[in-house]
Amino acid sequence: MKTALHANMCDQATTKIADALHRPFKSIGAALSREYGGTIEHLWIDFELIQSHCEARPIRSFRFQKKVGGGKFSLTGLQTSVSTNVGHYSVRPDFDTLLNLPHDSVVPYVLSLIYDSTSVLIDKSKKLGGFNADQFRKDFILVCGTHGYSLSP
Repeated sequence: MKTALHANMCDQATTKIADALHRPFKSIGAALSREYGGTIEHLWIDFELIQSHCEARPIRSFRFQKKVGGGKFSLTGLQTSVSTNVGHYSVRPDFDTLLNLPHDSVVPYVLSLIYDSTSVLIDKSKKLGGFNADQFRKDFILVCGTHGYSLSP
């Protein structure tokens, strides 16, 4: 399974936070890209960083899609990429807390929120064909630790 953590959209208030998350998200996502069984091939977790968007719509809950993107030819004549068996959801912070944290506390706080959110995978493991969510969560804590971010289960 290929794991990807994203904080793609930010505003002026959260630009520095998005910048701080880019490198750890990329390396932790890559380290968690392992086989955990089941039918899920991609796990995309989005971390929301625009408070006004959060106020305008509900959080994106976990969904599992058999096919995402592609299937049509782009303007260049090339077929766009297709991802199959994708689990996707978003995580929303408490903006008052996030915006008032010291810079060196931002990444651990965000990773803790993401770790807590992965409990949804336990509830969905049967739907995901026996995905080993417990092992994924254990690996999440270990990988964060090897990257210098200590999390408590």
